[in-house]
Amino acid sequence: MFRLIQTTLLSQRAFQLDAALTLFRQSSSILNPTLMSTAPSATITQWRGMAKSTLKTNKSAAKRFRVRGNGSIVRNRSGASHNTGHKKRARCNRLATSCSIKGKKIEKRMRQLIGA
Repeated sequence: MFRLIQTTLLSQRAFQLDAALTLFRQSSSILNPTLMSTAPSATITQWRGMAKSTLKTNKSAAKRFRVRGNGSIVRNRSGASHNTGHKKRARCNRLATSCSIKGKKIEKRMRQLIGA
């Protein structure tokens, strides 16, 4: 009997704490938008009553791709890091240059990953 009363009181207290925390987040979200984060993969900020969800930057993609001034996505070519002794000089020079991403859907996916 005592354990039943104790668990009931604990659950009521947990509910009160959860309600107080929700109220605190709602009242201070305009001052500090980072308190509104709910999921580890998305950050929700509240600005003038409207919620906006933004994805986290994929760090591996951010190290491999960058955005040019005209908005196109640039990547480095593969095959120039090692085993270049048997490759011609013109081929190594060509591999050292960067190139843009050609596919529209791939470019759209890379933009989402790097947050551009």
